[in-house]
Order: sequence, then structure tokens, then C-alpha cells
Amino acid sequence: MSKRSYTDFASHDVAPVSKILEHAEDLLRAVKALKKELDTFRDAPEVNDQIASILQRHNKKILSSAQLLTQDGTITVNRHEPESHKIQKLDGDGKKHDNMHMALIIPPLVSLTRWTLDDIPSSGLPPLPPILDPTLEQAALTHSGMTTRPTDMSYERLEWIGDAYLYLMSTSFIYQTFTNLSPGRCSQLRERLIKNGTLSSYTIQYGINKRTKFPAEFDLHGRIGGSQASQNAKKKVLGDVFESYVAAAILGDSEGLSRVSLWIKSLWSTTIAQEIREECKIQPRLTHDHSKTGNNDDSQKPAKQDLNPKVQLSQVIGAKGVRIAYNDVGEPKMDKVSGKLPWYTVGVFFDGFGEKNLQLGIGGALSKKEAGANAARAALENKNLIKRLQKKKEESLKLAKSAESTQQEYDNWS
Repeated sequence: MSKRSYTDFASHDVAPVSKILEHAEDLLRAVKALKKELDTFRDAPEVNDQIASILQRHNKKILSSAQLLTQDGTITVNRHEPESHKIQKLDGDGKKHDNMHMALIIPPLVSLTRWTLDDIPSSGLPPLPPILDPTLEQAALTHSGMTTRPTDMSYERLEWIGDAYLYLMSTSFIYQTFTNLSPGRCSQLRERLIKNGTLSSYTIQYGINKRTKFPAEFDLHGRIGGSQASQNAKKKVLGDVFESYVAAAILGDSEGLSRVSLWIKSLWSTTIAQEIREECKIQPRLTHDHSKTGNNDDSQKPAKQDLNPKVQLSQVIGAKGVRIAYNDVGEPKMDKVSGKLPWYTVGVFFDGFGEKNLQLGIGGALSKKEAGANAARAALENKNLIKRLQKKKEESLKLAKSAESTQQEYDNWS
């Protein structure tokens, strides 16, 4: 893997227009070639293996042409970027050069696939990937309190980039792995992976904190004659340092994103190993069940246990003149796991058969929809109450049927 310095990231010369046009034409040709092949599958209901193969075959050429075109624009535009938004390059003696501002090029995205059991390390943490660019390494491991000027290097700008990469990677891994998980639970899982407590623990376990330059107040005994940073402040800073390390490792060489995404995928798997193992047990069973029912008639109804709890509840006790409502219960609060995401509490209420505003069940979740489903599920588990309402439903149906029969006899006689 080749190492990139700041001189590789930008140039003081504007790319010739002819070269930019050449890159644009390459991109157009690549896209047209892809479109021509895909046109034959225009009526296909969904992406199949053949379409996926075509996309994979053309993807490399399209991304390569697009990246060259992006670099042309970066070279032109970044020459006018404000000075305060640049990271300074160091010479061999560690001195900063004010006249050598360089812009970092963001690498193209890589494929972020679902977790499998093979991603979970058998023991310990996966090896820490090195930062191959010394300048970026120094920036990532320098607290802003150790700089003297606003333009001096610190981890702050890199932390901002690393935070975005971690958010994107965690979202993609979770979305592709936990296919049946609700958005609220997905958000909760993601929060576990990217919160300061998790990231700061990684910083300490890898010893990155021992390599970082911190102000004295972050030491064990604090600043002599001054203050000592709180535990929350230390946790926040250690989490930020981990994010900056991730960004520097990604931006430090041409294969950085591929290396780091594989490492962070394995690292995160140690934090949610139980959830991954449970999901891997479920997925084969779901695939097997779908294969068994794939040839069934389209009119076949889903099994009762697969129905939404709200639908089940409506089928069990719903009837003409009955109203089942889902309303917020109690004051809004935050979930206990992250302390950041809103937690909704919903109750399910019943009107009908002589009952008025009867509370059947209550449920909580990270979304109102899921909370309502949990409330319906709780109601269904209240067997005695459900049996009582079912009995009233049957009596009501008998009375309605009897009244209808009487009305028909009256109509026939008249």
C-alpha cells in the first residue's frame, strides 16, 4: 500500500481544461455502456444476480472516472479555500510552513457488507491499523490545547471527518445485518457503537491515549495549581481522539478506507457480538421458511404469529361499533441505554360492548409505531381480559344476527 503525503493531495497548478474534458468523456462512455446493458432488463421486477454482475463489472470504471473528475475539481476549487480551513504541512524538523496549505482528498466509498460470525475475533481486539502519513498522525494525536495558533494542527478537524465515517459505517453494517429490526432499535444499536463511552474505551484499550499530547488538566493529577478535567470531559476527548485516528488512517493512504472499514467492522463486532450471533441464527431459518412457502398460492394468508400485533388485536376483539385507540401515556422521556434517544410510551384503549376508555395494555419503544405495537402485544398477553371481551363480542354478534333475522321475517310477512 502506497503512502501519500500532502503533496499528493493537491497541486498549485490548475488541471488543463482538455484533461478535465477527457475525464468527463470517459465517465459518460462508462455510464452509457452500463445503461445499454441494463436496458435489456428494464421490465425486470427487481435486481437479480445477472443485473448485480453487470453493475459490479461497470462499477470500477465509473468510480475511477468519477474520482479523476472529482480530483480535477478539487485541484481547482481548493486553491481558494480559506486559510483557517487548511491543515499545515510539517517539514522534517517538525516546523510548520504557512505557505504550504494542502487540501485532503476524500477517498471513494467501499462496499460495506453485513456482519457474519467470521467477523467476530476469536479473542481480544483486531490489530490497530497504522496511520501511514506522519503529518496526519501528528494531527490526529494532538489536542487543540497543545497548539498556539488557530491554524496549528490538532485532532479537531480530523475528528469531524472520522465522526461522519463512523456514523455511515455503523448505519450500513446495522441496516444490512439486522434486516427485520425496527428503525428505533437500529438507532439504539448504532448509539451503542458510536457513543463516547464505547469509543473512549477503544482509545484506552489500544493505548492511543498514551501517544496523544494532552494539556496537563487531562493528566491523572490535573494541572498543578489549576483545574482537573472531569471524567465526562475526559471521556468525550478520548472518544474524539478515536474518531480522529480513524479519519487519519483512512486519509493516510489510497487503500485507507478499505483497511479501516474491515478493522472497524471487526472491532464493533466485539461490542455487539451477542446480537450478531442471534441474528445469524435467525437468518438461515427465515431463508428456509421463505423457500418452503415460495411456491404457495399468492392468496395464502400469513400465519397469525407473523401478523402485526395491532392487526391481531383488531381481529380478536374488533367489531362493528368498537373503537380501538392508541394514545400517548405519561410524560416524554429518554431511553435508558443511550440517554439521548426519545422513548415513547403508548397505551391501547377500548370503547365498545358497554366499555368506555378501557386500557388494554401499555408499551414503550424508540418510535411511537413500535410502542403501539408493543402495547397491542401486551393486550394480547392479558388472556383473562381478552377472553372477557371476546365473550362480549360473541354475544353482540348473536344479538345482531338475531335482530337481522327478525327484521327479515318482518319484511317477508309485510
